[in-house]
Amino acid sequence: MPNISQSSLITQLQTIINGLSVTSETKERLITLAKSAQMIGANASTITTQLQTLISTLPPSSALNDVALLVVSLALITDNRVLTVPAIVDLPSTAAAGSVYFVESEGYPYIRRINGTWVMIETNSQGAASYPTALTWGNNTDGRLGDNTTTSKSSPVFVSGGFTDWTQISAGGYATIAVRANGTAWAWGSNANGQLGMGTASTSRLSPVSVVGGFTDWVQVSAGQNHGLGLRSNGTVWSWGQNGQGQIGDGLSDPISIRSSPVSVVGGFTDWVQVTTGSSAFHSIGLRANGTLWGWGRNTNGQLGDNTNISKSSPVSVVGGFTDWVQVSAGGAHSIGVRANGTAWAWGLGSSGRLGDGTSSSSNTLSPVSVVGGFTDWVQVSAGGAHSIGVRANGTAWAWGYNGSGQLGTNNTTGTSSPVSVVGGFMDWVQLDAGLSHNIGVRSNGTAWAWGTNIYGQLGDNTSVSKSSPVSVVGGFTDWVQVSAGSIHTAALRS
Repeated sequence: MPNISQSSLITQLQTIINGLSVTSETKERLITLAKSAQMIGANASTITTQLQTLISTLPPSSALNDVALLVVSLALITDNRVLTVPAIVDLPSTAAAGSVYFVESEGYPYIRRINGTWVMIETNSQGAASYPTALTWGNNTDGRLGDNTTTSKSSPVFVSGGFTDWTQISAGGYATIAVRANGTAWAWGSNANGQLGMGTASTSRLSPVSVVGGFTDWVQVSAGQNHGLGLRSNGTVWSWGQNGQGQIGDGLSDPISIRSSPVSVVGGFTDWVQVTTGSSAFHSIGLRANGTLWGWGRNTNGQLGDNTNISKSSPVSVVGGFTDWVQVSAGGAHSIGVRANGTAWAWGLGSSGRLGDGTSSSSNTLSPVSVVGGFTDWVQVSAGGAHSIGVRANGTAWAWGYNGSGQLGTNNTTGTSSPVSVVGGFMDWVQLDAGLSHNIGVRSNGTAWAWGTNIYGQLGDNTSVSKSSPVSVVGGFTDWVQVSAGSIHTAALRS
Protein backbone atom coordinates (compact mmCIF):
# COMPACT_ATOMS: atom_id res chain seq x y z
CA MET A 1 0.00 0.00 0.00
CA PRO A 2 1.46 3.40 -0.88
CA ASN A 3 2.30 5.88 1.84
CA ILE A 4 -0.68 7.97 2.89
CA SER A 5 -0.24 11.73 3.03
CA GLN A 6 -1.63 13.14 6.29
CA SER A 7 -1.24 16.70 5.04
CA SER A 8 -3.29 15.82 1.96
CA LEU A 9 -6.07 14.40 4.10
CA ILE A 10 -6.06 17.48 6.36
CA THR A 11 -6.38 19.72 3.28
CA GLN A 12 -9.33 17.66 2.04
CA LEU A 13 -10.92 17.82 5.47
CA GLN A 14 -10.64 21.57 5.77
CA THR A 15 -12.22 22.02 2.32
CA ILE A 16 -15.15 19.72 3.13
CA ILE A 17 -15.68 21.12 6.64
CA ASN A 18 -15.67 24.73 5.41
CA GLY A 19 -18.45 23.81 2.99
CA LEU A 20 -20.71 22.25 5.63
CA SER A 21 -23.95 23.98 6.58
CA VAL A 22 -23.09 24.12 10.27
CA THR A 23 -22.06 26.84 12.71
CA SER A 24 -18.54 28.24 12.65
CA GLU A 25 -18.05 26.85 16.16
CA THR A 26 -18.90 23.35 14.92
CA LYS A 27 -16.54 23.74 11.96
CA GLU A 28 -13.74 24.77 14.32
CA ARG A 29 -14.44 21.78 16.57
CA LEU A 30 -14.36 19.38 13.60
CA ILE A 31 -11.05 20.79 12.36
CA THR A 32 -9.59 20.56 15.89
CA LEU A 33 -10.56 16.91 16.12
CA ALA A 34 -9.10 16.27 12.67
CA LYS A 35 -5.77 17.83 13.65
CA SER A 36 -5.82 15.88 16.92
CA ALA A 37 -6.32 12.67 14.95
CA GLN A 38 -3.28 13.58 12.88
CA MET A 39 -1.06 14.23 15.89
CA ILE A 40 -2.07 11.81 18.64
CA GLY A 41 -0.55 8.42 17.99
CA ALA A 42 -2.04 6.58 20.93
CA ASN A 43 -5.56 7.89 21.28
CA ALA A 44 -7.44 7.19 18.07
CA SER A 45 -10.40 5.74 19.97
CA THR A 46 -10.66 8.95 21.98
CA ILE A 47 -10.67 11.13 18.86
CA THR A 48 -13.17 9.00 16.99
CA THR A 49 -15.51 8.77 19.98
CA GLN A 50 -15.52 12.55 20.37
CA LEU A 51 -16.18 12.84 16.64
CA GLN A 52 -19.06 10.39 16.85
CA THR A 53 -20.60 12.33 19.73
CA LEU A 54 -20.40 15.61 17.82
CA ILE A 55 -21.71 14.20 14.54
CA SER A 56 -24.71 12.62 16.29
CA THR A 57 -25.96 16.14 17.07
CA LEU A 58 -25.84 17.29 13.44
CA PRO A 59 -28.18 16.69 10.49
CA PRO A 60 -26.95 13.73 8.39
CA SER A 61 -25.26 14.48 5.08
CA SER A 62 -22.88 12.77 2.66
CA ALA A 63 -20.30 15.50 3.28
CA LEU A 64 -20.43 14.77 7.01
CA ASN A 65 -19.87 11.09 6.24
CA ASP A 66 -16.79 12.07 4.24
CA VAL A 67 -15.49 14.02 7.23
CA ALA A 68 -16.02 10.98 9.46
CA LEU A 69 -14.14 8.67 7.07
CA LEU A 70 -11.23 11.08 6.70
CA VAL A 71 -10.82 11.69 10.43
CA VAL A 72 -11.00 8.01 11.30
CA SER A 73 -8.49 7.30 8.52
CA LEU A 74 -6.10 9.84 10.06
CA ALA A 75 -6.60 8.34 13.49
CA LEU A 76 -5.91 4.83 12.21
CA ILE A 77 -2.83 5.94 10.28
CA THR A 78 -1.25 7.41 13.41
CA ASP A 79 -2.53 4.75 15.81
CA ASN A 80 -1.22 1.31 14.80
CA ARG A 81 -3.06 -0.56 17.55
CA VAL A 82 -6.19 -2.62 18.07
CA LEU A 83 -9.11 -0.26 17.92
CA THR A 84 -12.87 -0.60 18.02
CA VAL A 85 -13.87 1.60 15.12
CA PRO A 86 -17.04 3.65 15.78
CA ALA A 87 -20.19 2.95 13.82
CA ILE A 88 -19.74 6.16 11.81
CA VAL A 89 -17.41 4.24 9.51
CA ASP A 90 -20.14 1.66 8.97
CA LEU A 91 -17.80 -1.33 9.09
CA PRO A 92 -19.61 -4.67 8.85
CA SER A 93 -20.07 -5.96 12.41
CA THR A 94 -20.83 -9.46 11.11
CA ALA A 95 -17.55 -9.84 9.22
CA ALA A 96 -15.63 -12.97 10.06
CA ALA A 97 -12.30 -12.85 11.88
CA GLY A 98 -9.51 -12.31 9.37
CA SER A 99 -11.64 -10.42 6.86
CA VAL A 100 -10.19 -7.29 5.27
CA TYR A 101 -11.99 -4.00 4.70
CA PHE A 102 -10.72 -1.18 2.51
CA VAL A 103 -12.02 2.25 3.59
CA GLU A 104 -13.79 3.51 0.50
CA SER A 105 -11.68 6.06 -1.34
CA GLU A 106 -8.26 5.57 -2.87
CA GLY A 107 -5.41 6.03 -0.42
CA TYR A 108 -7.40 5.11 2.68
CA PRO A 109 -6.04 2.29 4.84
CA TYR A 110 -6.82 -1.40 4.89
CA ILE A 111 -8.09 -2.70 8.22
CA ARG A 112 -8.61 -6.33 9.27
CA ARG A 113 -11.15 -7.84 11.68
CA ILE A 114 -9.45 -9.90 14.39
CA ASN A 115 -11.39 -11.45 17.25
CA GLY A 116 -14.20 -8.94 17.08
CA THR A 117 -12.16 -5.78 16.58
CA TRP A 118 -10.86 -3.91 13.55
CA VAL A 119 -7.09 -3.47 13.30
CA MET A 120 -5.07 -1.07 11.15
CA ILE A 121 -2.89 -3.00 8.70
CA GLU A 122 0.33 -1.35 7.58
CA THR A 123 2.07 -2.83 4.53
CA ASN A 124 5.68 -3.09 3.53
CA SER A 125 7.10 -2.14 0.14
CA GLN A 126 6.01 -5.52 -1.25
CA GLY A 127 2.43 -4.96 -0.11
CA ALA A 128 2.53 -7.60 2.63
CA ALA A 129 0.87 -6.91 5.97
CA SER A 130 3.30 -5.72 8.62
CA TYR A 131 2.77 -5.40 12.38
CA PRO A 132 5.06 -3.67 14.88
CA THR A 133 7.86 -5.36 16.82
CA ALA A 134 8.66 -4.42 20.43
CA LEU A 135 12.01 -3.10 21.65
CA THR A 136 13.17 -1.92 25.08
CA TRP A 137 16.20 -0.36 26.76
CA GLY A 138 17.37 1.01 30.14
CA ASN A 139 17.31 -0.62 33.56
CA ASN A 140 16.61 -4.34 33.45
CA THR A 141 16.31 -5.25 37.12
CA ASP A 142 13.60 -7.92 37.42
CA GLY A 143 13.59 -8.39 33.65
CA ARG A 144 11.48 -5.37 32.76
CA LEU A 145 13.10 -5.23 29.28
CA GLY A 146 11.72 -8.67 28.48
CA ASP A 147 14.84 -9.86 26.65
CA ASN A 148 15.20 -12.93 28.91
CA THR A 149 18.07 -11.34 30.88
CA THR A 150 18.48 -8.97 33.83
CA THR A 151 21.29 -6.99 32.20
CA SER A 152 20.57 -3.31 31.62
CA LYS A 153 20.91 -2.01 28.06
CA SER A 154 21.75 1.45 26.72
CA SER A 155 20.51 0.69 23.21
CA PRO A 156 17.34 -1.00 21.95
CA VAL A 157 16.95 -4.78 22.23
CA PHE A 158 14.09 -6.92 20.97
CA VAL A 159 11.56 -8.28 23.45
CA SER A 160 11.87 -12.06 23.44
CA GLY A 161 9.11 -14.42 22.38
CA GLY A 162 9.25 -13.89 18.63
CA PHE A 163 5.99 -11.95 18.48
CA THR A 164 5.78 -9.48 15.61
CA ASP A 165 2.21 -8.33 16.11
CA TRP A 166 2.43 -5.90 19.04
CA THR A 167 -0.05 -3.01 18.76
CA GLN A 168 0.56 -0.95 21.94
CA ILE A 169 3.09 -0.96 24.77
CA SER A 170 3.43 0.71 28.19
CA ALA A 171 6.53 0.92 30.40
CA GLY A 172 5.80 1.17 34.13
CA GLY A 173 7.75 1.39 37.35
CA TYR A 174 9.04 -2.17 37.50
CA ALA A 175 7.26 -3.93 34.64
CA THR A 176 6.08 -3.55 31.05
CA ILE A 177 2.64 -4.38 29.63
CA ALA A 178 1.68 -4.68 25.96
CA VAL A 179 -1.17 -5.69 23.64
CA ARG A 180 -0.94 -7.95 20.61
CA ALA A 181 -3.06 -7.80 17.44
CA ASN A 182 -5.08 -10.81 18.57
CA GLY A 183 -6.36 -8.73 21.51
CA THR A 184 -4.35 -10.53 24.18
CA ALA A 185 -2.34 -8.64 26.85
CA TRP A 186 1.15 -9.65 27.94
CA ALA A 187 3.50 -8.44 30.68
CA TRP A 188 7.03 -8.91 31.96
CA GLY A 189 9.32 -7.68 34.74
CA SER A 190 8.70 -7.58 38.49
CA ASN A 191 5.66 -9.45 39.78
CA ALA A 192 6.13 -8.77 43.50
CA ASN A 193 2.78 -6.98 43.62
CA GLY A 194 0.97 -9.05 41.00
CA GLN A 195 1.48 -6.29 38.43
CA LEU A 196 1.94 -8.81 35.62
CA GLY A 197 -1.66 -9.97 36.02
CA MET A 198 -0.70 -13.62 35.69
CA GLY A 199 -2.81 -14.87 38.59
CA THR A 200 -0.07 -15.00 41.23
CA ALA A 201 2.20 -12.49 42.95
CA SER A 202 5.48 -14.30 42.51
CA THR A 203 8.92 -14.05 41.04
CA SER A 204 9.83 -11.80 38.15
CA ARG A 205 9.39 -12.83 34.54
CA LEU A 206 12.19 -12.08 32.11
CA SER A 207 10.05 -12.56 29.00
CA PRO A 208 6.37 -11.93 28.16
CA VAL A 209 3.67 -13.87 30.01
CA SER A 210 -0.02 -13.67 29.22
CA VAL A 211 -2.32 -11.59 31.42
CA VAL A 212 -4.88 -14.10 32.72
CA GLY A 213 -8.63 -13.98 32.14
CA GLY A 214 -8.85 -15.34 28.63
CA PHE A 215 -9.79 -11.95 27.18
CA THR A 216 -8.98 -11.39 23.51
CA ASP A 217 -10.35 -7.88 23.22
CA TRP A 218 -7.82 -5.69 25.01
CA VAL A 219 -7.35 -2.39 23.14
CA GLN A 220 -5.12 -0.36 25.48
CA VAL A 221 -3.00 -0.92 28.59
CA SER A 222 -1.17 1.37 31.00
CA ALA A 223 1.55 0.35 33.49
CA GLY A 224 1.83 2.16 36.83
CA GLN A 225 4.35 2.04 39.63
CA ASN A 226 3.05 -1.30 40.89
CA HIS A 227 -0.24 -1.88 39.09
CA GLY A 228 -1.65 -2.21 35.61
CA LEU A 229 -4.74 -0.96 33.80
CA GLY A 230 -6.43 -2.34 30.73
CA LEU A 231 -9.27 -1.21 28.47
CA ARG A 232 -11.35 -3.81 26.61
CA SER A 233 -13.27 -3.24 23.38
CA ASN A 234 -16.58 -3.48 25.28
CA GLY A 235 -15.68 -0.20 27.01
CA THR A 236 -14.92 -1.73 30.42
CA VAL A 237 -11.74 -1.05 32.42
CA TRP A 238 -9.87 -3.72 34.37
CA SER A 239 -6.96 -3.44 36.78
CA TRP A 240 -4.49 -5.61 38.66
CA GLY A 241 -1.50 -5.35 41.02
CA GLN A 242 -0.94 -3.41 44.24
CA ASN A 243 -4.03 -1.80 45.77
CA GLY A 244 -2.78 -0.04 48.89
CA GLN A 245 -4.11 3.32 47.70
CA GLY A 246 -7.25 2.08 45.97
CA GLN A 247 -5.59 2.39 42.56
CA ILE A 248 -7.22 -0.84 41.34
CA GLY A 249 -10.62 0.84 41.53
CA ASP A 250 -12.48 -2.21 42.81
CA GLY A 251 -14.10 -0.34 45.69
CA LEU A 252 -11.68 -1.78 48.25
CA SER A 253 -8.50 -0.28 49.67
CA ASP A 254 -6.18 -2.42 51.75
CA PRO A 255 -2.50 -1.56 52.33
CA ILE A 256 -1.55 -5.23 52.06
CA SER A 257 -4.00 -6.07 49.33
CA ILE A 258 -2.82 -7.40 45.98
CA ARG A 259 -4.94 -8.27 42.97
CA SER A 260 -2.84 -10.65 40.87
CA SER A 261 -5.42 -11.06 38.10
CA PRO A 262 -7.62 -8.48 36.35
CA VAL A 263 -10.67 -7.20 38.25
CA SER A 264 -13.29 -4.88 36.82
CA VAL A 265 -13.18 -1.24 37.89
CA VAL A 266 -16.44 -0.54 39.73
CA GLY A 267 -19.12 1.86 38.57
CA GLY A 268 -20.72 -0.15 35.82
CA PHE A 269 -19.46 2.14 33.05
CA THR A 270 -19.10 0.57 29.61
CA ASP A 271 -18.00 3.67 27.73
CA TRP A 272 -14.38 4.13 28.77
CA VAL A 273 -12.19 5.25 25.84
CA GLN A 274 -8.80 5.80 27.51
CA VAL A 275 -7.09 4.84 30.78
CA THR A 276 -3.81 6.08 32.20
CA THR A 277 -1.50 5.63 35.15
CA GLY A 278 2.09 6.84 35.40
CA SER A 279 5.27 4.84 35.87
CA SER A 280 5.66 6.51 39.27
CA ALA A 281 1.93 6.81 39.99
CA PHE A 282 -0.34 5.23 42.57
CA HIS A 283 -3.49 6.62 41.00
CA SER A 284 -5.48 5.99 37.84
CA ILE A 285 -7.43 8.28 35.51
CA GLY A 286 -9.97 7.32 32.89
CA LEU A 287 -11.78 9.13 30.08
CA ARG A 288 -15.35 8.21 29.17
CA ALA A 289 -17.07 8.65 25.80
CA ASN A 290 -19.16 11.52 27.20
CA GLY A 291 -15.97 13.58 27.57
CA THR A 292 -15.79 13.34 31.36
CA LEU A 293 -12.73 12.36 33.40
CA TRP A 294 -12.74 10.06 36.42
CA GLY A 295 -9.99 9.18 38.89
CA TRP A 296 -9.26 6.69 41.66
CA GLY A 297 -6.36 5.75 43.93
CA ARG A 298 -3.94 7.97 45.84
CA ASN A 299 -5.18 11.52 46.23
CA THR A 300 -2.82 12.93 48.86
CA ASN A 301 -1.97 15.83 46.56
CA GLY A 302 -5.30 16.21 44.81
CA GLN A 303 -4.16 14.26 41.74
CA LEU A 304 -7.68 12.86 41.26
CA GLY A 305 -9.01 16.37 40.69
CA ASP A 306 -12.18 15.88 42.76
CA ASN A 307 -11.54 18.94 44.95
CA THR A 308 -10.38 16.80 47.90
CA ASN A 309 -7.14 15.19 48.99
CA ILE A 310 -8.77 11.97 50.18
CA SER A 311 -7.79 8.79 48.34
CA LYS A 312 -10.58 6.87 46.60
CA SER A 313 -10.99 3.18 45.80
CA SER A 314 -13.66 3.73 43.17
CA PRO A 315 -13.92 6.26 40.31
CA VAL A 316 -14.83 9.85 41.18
CA SER A 317 -15.49 12.60 38.66
CA VAL A 318 -12.86 15.25 38.01
CA VAL A 319 -14.53 18.53 38.94
CA GLY A 320 -15.05 21.53 36.68
CA GLY A 321 -18.09 20.40 34.75
CA PHE A 322 -16.12 19.88 31.53
CA THR A 323 -17.52 17.31 29.11
CA ASP A 324 -15.04 17.80 26.33
CA TRP A 325 -11.86 16.11 27.55
CA VAL A 326 -10.08 14.29 24.72
CA GLN A 327 -6.89 13.00 26.36
CA VAL A 328 -5.41 12.62 29.85
CA SER A 329 -2.15 11.54 31.50
CA ALA A 330 -1.36 10.55 35.10
CA GLY A 331 2.01 11.51 36.61
CA GLY A 332 3.70 10.79 39.92
CA ALA A 333 1.57 13.17 42.00
CA HIS A 334 -0.24 15.21 39.37
CA SER A 335 -2.42 14.75 36.31
CA ILE A 336 -2.85 16.68 33.08
CA GLY A 337 -5.40 16.64 30.29
CA VAL A 338 -6.44 18.24 27.00
CA ARG A 339 -9.91 19.52 26.15
CA ALA A 340 -11.48 19.59 22.68
CA ASN A 341 -10.87 23.35 22.48
CA GLY A 342 -7.13 22.66 22.52
CA THR A 343 -6.47 23.95 26.05
CA ALA A 344 -4.41 21.98 28.58
CA TRP A 345 -5.31 21.69 32.27
CA ALA A 346 -3.48 20.20 35.26
CA TRP A 347 -4.08 19.36 38.92
CA GLY A 348 -2.32 17.80 41.92
CA LEU A 349 1.03 18.63 43.50
CA GLY A 350 2.28 22.00 42.29
CA SER A 351 5.93 21.95 43.42
CA SER A 352 8.64 22.56 40.81
CA GLY A 353 6.04 24.12 38.49
CA ARG A 354 4.87 20.79 37.12
CA LEU A 355 1.27 22.04 36.69
CA GLY A 356 2.39 24.73 34.26
CA ASP A 357 0.13 27.35 35.83
CA GLY A 358 2.92 29.88 36.34
CA THR A 359 3.51 28.99 40.00
CA SER A 360 5.89 26.64 41.79
CA SER A 361 4.03 26.33 45.03
CA SER A 362 4.43 23.11 46.99
CA SER A 363 0.75 23.32 47.86
CA ASN A 364 -1.81 21.02 46.30
CA THR A 365 -4.22 22.06 43.56
CA LEU A 366 -7.32 19.94 44.02
CA SER A 367 -9.11 20.82 40.78
CA PRO A 368 -8.02 21.53 37.18
CA VAL A 369 -6.17 24.78 36.45
CA SER A 370 -5.29 26.01 32.98
CA VAL A 371 -1.75 25.61 31.72
CA VAL A 372 -0.50 29.14 31.01
CA GLY A 373 0.68 30.45 27.65
CA GLY A 374 -2.64 31.03 25.94
CA PHE A 375 -2.19 28.08 23.59
CA THR A 376 -5.39 26.54 22.24
CA ASP A 377 -3.80 23.91 20.04
CA TRP A 378 -2.51 21.26 22.45
CA VAL A 379 -3.09 17.80 20.98
CA GLN A 380 -1.26 15.54 23.44
CA VAL A 381 0.22 15.90 26.93
CA SER A 382 2.13 13.60 29.26
CA ALA A 383 2.79 13.86 33.00
CA GLY A 384 6.12 12.66 34.37
CA GLY A 385 7.50 12.33 37.88
CA ALA A 386 7.76 16.08 38.55
CA HIS A 387 7.48 17.56 35.07
CA SER A 388 5.10 17.64 32.12
CA ILE A 389 5.47 17.69 28.35
CA GLY A 390 3.13 18.33 25.45
CA VAL A 391 2.75 18.51 21.68
CA ARG A 392 0.98 21.36 19.91
CA ALA A 393 -0.82 21.13 16.56
CA ASN A 394 2.15 22.78 14.82
CA GLY A 395 4.28 19.77 15.78
CA THR A 396 6.39 21.56 18.39
CA ALA A 397 7.22 20.04 21.78
CA TRP A 398 6.96 21.94 25.05
CA ALA A 399 7.86 21.13 28.66
CA TRP A 400 7.61 22.53 32.19
CA GLY A 401 8.36 21.58 35.80
CA TYR A 402 11.46 20.10 37.44
CA ASN A 403 14.58 20.06 35.28
CA GLY A 404 17.39 18.71 37.45
CA SER A 405 18.32 16.08 34.88
CA GLY A 406 17.55 18.09 31.76
CA GLN A 407 14.14 16.49 31.31
CA LEU A 408 12.65 19.72 29.93
CA GLY A 409 14.92 19.50 26.91
CA THR A 410 15.94 23.15 27.09
CA ASN A 411 19.70 22.55 26.97
CA ASN A 412 20.00 23.50 30.64
CA THR A 413 18.84 22.24 34.04
CA THR A 414 16.75 25.24 35.08
CA GLY A 415 13.15 24.44 35.94
CA THR A 416 10.14 26.49 34.90
CA SER A 417 6.49 26.79 35.90
CA SER A 418 5.24 27.63 32.40
CA PRO A 419 5.70 25.88 29.05
CA VAL A 420 9.04 26.31 27.28
CA SER A 421 9.94 24.98 23.86
CA VAL A 422 12.05 21.83 23.64
CA VAL A 423 15.22 22.70 21.75
CA GLY A 424 16.14 21.29 18.36
CA GLY A 425 13.79 23.24 16.14
CA PHE A 426 11.75 20.17 15.26
CA MET A 427 8.17 20.85 14.17
CA ASP A 428 7.14 17.29 13.43
CA TRP A 429 6.67 15.60 16.81
CA VAL A 430 3.75 13.17 16.70
CA GLN A 431 3.94 11.56 20.15
CA LEU A 432 5.72 12.25 23.44
CA ASP A 433 5.83 10.28 26.67
CA ALA A 434 7.21 11.41 30.03
CA GLY A 435 8.83 8.99 32.46
CA LEU A 436 10.02 9.58 36.00
CA SER A 437 12.77 11.96 34.85
CA HIS A 438 13.28 11.29 31.15
CA ASN A 439 11.22 11.61 27.98
CA ILE A 440 10.90 9.78 24.71
CA GLY A 441 9.33 11.08 21.51
CA VAL A 442 8.61 10.12 17.91
CA ARG A 443 8.86 12.46 14.94
CA SER A 444 6.87 12.17 11.72
CA ASN A 445 9.95 10.80 9.93
CA GLY A 446 9.78 7.74 12.19
CA THR A 447 12.85 8.56 14.27
CA ALA A 448 12.83 8.35 18.08
CA TRP A 449 14.50 10.91 20.34
CA ALA A 450 15.04 11.05 24.12
CA TRP A 451 16.34 13.39 26.82
CA GLY A 452 16.70 13.65 30.59
CA THR A 453 18.12 11.15 33.10
CA ASN A 454 20.26 8.43 31.52
CA ILE A 455 21.87 6.62 34.44
CA TYR A 456 20.62 3.25 33.24
CA GLY A 457 20.78 3.94 29.52
CA GLN A 458 17.07 4.75 29.32
CA LEU A 459 17.68 7.31 26.56
CA GLY A 460 18.85 4.56 24.22
CA ASP A 461 21.81 6.54 22.86
CA ASN A 462 24.37 3.88 23.84
CA THR A 463 25.64 5.94 26.78
CA SER A 464 24.74 6.45 30.44
CA VAL A 465 25.20 10.22 30.37
CA SER A 466 22.12 12.38 30.99
CA LYS A 467 21.12 14.81 28.23
CA SER A 468 19.37 18.18 28.43
CA SER A 469 18.39 18.23 24.77
CA PRO A 470 16.94 15.54 22.49
CA VAL A 471 19.33 12.84 21.25
CA SER A 472 18.50 10.24 18.65
CA VAL A 473 17.86 6.69 19.81
CA VAL A 474 20.61 4.60 18.22
CA GLY A 475 20.01 2.01 15.52
CA GLY A 476 19.19 4.26 12.59
CA PHE A 477 15.57 3.13 12.58
CA THR A 478 13.02 5.33 10.85
CA ASP A 479 9.94 3.26 11.58
CA TRP A 480 9.15 3.92 15.24
CA VAL A 481 5.37 4.14 15.70
CA GLN A 482 4.82 4.34 19.49
CA VAL A 483 7.01 5.00 22.53
CA SER A 484 6.60 4.73 26.30
CA ALA A 485 8.86 6.04 29.07
CA GLY A 486 8.93 4.07 32.32
CA SER A 487 10.53 5.09 35.59
CA ILE A 488 14.02 4.05 34.51
CA HIS A 489 13.46 2.11 31.30
CA THR A 490 11.85 2.69 27.91
CA ALA A 491 9.70 0.60 25.58
CA ALA A 492 8.74 1.24 21.97
CA LEU A 493 7.24 -0.31 18.84
CA ARG A 494 8.61 -0.36 15.32
CA SER A 495 6.42 -0.99 12.29
